[in-house]
Amino acid sequence: MTVRAVEPKPMRYIAVAAAVVIAVALPWIAPNQFYIHLATIGCLNLMLVLGLAIIARAGQLSMGHGGFALIGGYVSALLSMRGWPGLLTVFVAGLVAAVIAAGLGWIILRLRGVYFVLVAFAFGQIAVLLALDMNSVTGGANGLVGVPPISIFGHVLLTKPQFYPLALGCALATLLFTWGLYRSRLGAMMAATAENHRLTESSGIDTHLVQVIAFTIGSGIAGFAGALSTHYLQFISPDSYTFWESVSYLTMLVVGGRDGVLGSVIGVLVLTPLPELLRVTEGLQHIIYGAMLVLCLMFVPNGLASLAQTWRARRRVVKTGTAVVAEEAP
Repeated sequence: MTVRAVEPKPMRYIAVAAAVVIAVALPWIAPNQFYIHLATIGCLNLMLVLGLAIIARAGQLSMGHGGFALIGGYVSALLSMRGWPGLLTVFVAGLVAAVIAAGLGWIILRLRGVYFVLVAFAFGQIAVLLALDMNSVTGGANGLVGVPPISIFGHVLLTKPQFYPLALGCALATLLFTWGLYRSRLGAMMAATAENHRLTESSGIDTHLVQVIAFTIGSGIAGFAGALSTHYLQFISPDSYTFWESVSYLTMLVVGGRDGVLGSVIGVLVLTPLPELLRVTEGLQHIIYGAMLVLCLMFVPNGLASLAQTWRARRRVVKTGTAVVAEEAP
């Protein structure tokens, strides 16, 4: 009796290519400024959620993710307002956030579980409080207004349609980088650390270093995305990235699924338009976010992306069983 191997189908690659084409053609498919703005925010959210997903891949969840986006936004805004090229300041902001995360992570990533979550949460709150108190630098509660837009080869990205291709390109690059990271040796060590850090350590892998690297990369992406968002909105204040923004990114990650990049995409697609849909229920938005998170953890603990994986697995089992029956038939 032999079982035929199931050949991988190219449908997923066709679906990915179609999604990219639709995203690229969005300004022509839906030229409405609101839809382009929503898509741009979705691209920025995707980068932030992917950064959080990289940290989660190594077995930790950061409730201070918004703090690194805030740092990146302020660094980029302050440098660009002093004459630095906007595109350069975005990369510098990501680097600064990554360096801070590396130093902080080396200390706090020896903590496990809820202790790390609490310290990361405290860091996010400290970042907000510093932005509020440093009036001479950050503008205090009023923030920084009139942040210069990004200019590429003399072309200033002032309008929403002009900025959208940059946001989409950065989001796709982050998505591709994360996909490659998950399939690399480092990605395998991150997954092993999350699964069982003691067993992973016994095999000679420095799990602490692996988690520090993941935390550095994820937080650096957050700083980069926060800087891009600041130039897009041309404004940043301490309220731009509070604790609730960190909760929103975590909700997107959990609702979509933490196991692969598809979960992050699904979570962003589902939850990015939600604030606009819930605008009439102002005051209940966070309650609804929390309810969605609880319901997802109860009924779809692996996220919405796992539904497609479960369906494919069942189809594979059915096809394999059919092939076996066909082989055994006289």
